[in-house]
Amino acid sequence: MANDFFRRQLASYAAVHRSGRNKATHFVGIPIIVFSILLILALARVHPAGREVSLALVVAVVAALGWIALDFGVGAIMALILLPTWYAAEALAAVLGPSSTWVAFAVLFVGGWVLQFVGHHFEGRRPALVDNIFQAFIGPMFLVAETLVASGYRADLATTMGEGDIRV
Repeated sequence: MANDFFRRQLASYAAVHRSGRNKATHFVGIPIIVFSILLILALARVHPAGREVSLALVVAVVAALGWIALDFGVGAIMALILLPTWYAAEALAAVLGPSSTWVAFAVLFVGGWVLQFVGHHFEGRRPALVDNIFQAFIGPMFLVAETLVASGYRADLATTMGEGDIRV
């Protein structure tokens, strides 16, 4: 279940994501941004406990644990989504090589943010992370929470998100 901090952050995020067009741009843009970050981090190698792993894996694990701490159900789904996303980023970085990976990162990262700003133009409100940078961490969770609420699986989050009484 969601903790109070997550509910407050989710409510704040949802308050500036009401327009269907804004939500649609976020459902495309946020995964692109997350993928781009994992893609570029796949180039960096670290050696925790004497094993070489990519920084992408380290960041993915930390993010998944953070999302699970905020809300177990949403966080577990985020972790399941993140696993193939991380793997795809590792595979693409290996195929592209460093210089092409940087180009792909730049195109994807900028393109994802352009979509976000286009969505907020439709919404007529500025992005939530302008006031609270932590909202960038909540954004991916919002997509999962929105999907679960709309599907009738997390009615407990409907009021938090300003969705009212959602029933299937």
